[in-house]
Amino acid sequence: MLKFEVWRNRKSYDFKADPKKPDGFDNNWKNNSLDFLLLFNDSEILFKAPAQTVANYCFGDQSPGDNLPHGDTVAAGEFTVRCFVEPRAFHGEIHAITNTKDLDGQTIDRNAMQTSADGFQNGRWLIHDRWSKKLGRDSNYAWSAGCFILSSADLARLNDVLKRNGVKPNDEIKGEVIEDFYGSLV
Repeated sequence: MLKFEVWRNRKSYDFKADPKKPDGFDNNWKNNSLDFLLLFNDSEILFKAPAQTVANYCFGDQSPGDNLPHGDTVAAGEFTVRCFVEPRAFHGEIHAITNTKDLDGQTIDRNAMQTSADGFQNGRWLIHDRWSKKLGRDSNYAWSAGCFILSSADLARLNDVLKRNGVKPNDEIKGEVIEDFYGSLV
């Protein structure tokens, strides 16, 4: 059975180059992509790649209910991935992260969104790449607002592995974020 795992290194939360400076592209790059995204078939590792899984793109005003600047980070525990969802403006084939909570304790629903008390949907939790339309290539650092970010080459490789294993659009695969598991297996 296919299963995703995120091995999160707790150093990933220490993403500010200078803790005294405000959040921004020039400051939130430290300890970038220390985590790993894996896909297993039972106990066999089919895919493993570095990923940014901590929300380091936390600039500006926070949404209601957010308590931590990086609170949109998917919390340790279970999640579901709905595969090959509509990409909208994203590069490549992407996947939705659903049925889980963020560090602020807010639910990420079956649509990979959060619904505010006023009924507005916000955010979109995805697995996507760090492709920059402006640069015409991957950015130097992965910028996550709660998503799991891979390089373009790694996302393409993941998609190839999924397709070779019969995964089709909207198929769902269970997953788990495990913190500090990283050090024992890498």
